[in-house]
Amino acid sequence: MPVVDSLAQEYLGRVKVIAIAWAASYEATEAAARQLLPSGAVRWTLDDDAFPAFEVSYQPVAVMTVGGVQIQRWPSLNEADLRQAFESVLA
Repeated sequence: MPVVDSLAQEYLGRVKVIAIAWAASYEATEAAARQLLPSGAVRWTLDDDAFPAFEVSYQPVAVMTVGGVQIQRWPSLNEADLRQAFESVLA
């Protein structure tokens, strides 16, 4: 998650980065967000419905959507891949 937090800061105002947790309490999710996403640039939420909606059954995973439509998915959070995807969408 440090990679996601760093990229979210770098692309702040140009790309919205949202971290979605599931199968946890709000309090546990909030504590994890404070620790893993300290910059505040990543929006986070707890949503048990988001994972099935995007057919995700594992973590970590990165899913890029544009207008609510999935355009890319990665099974891990690789900085180079995420940066390339952000640049591609912004181009």
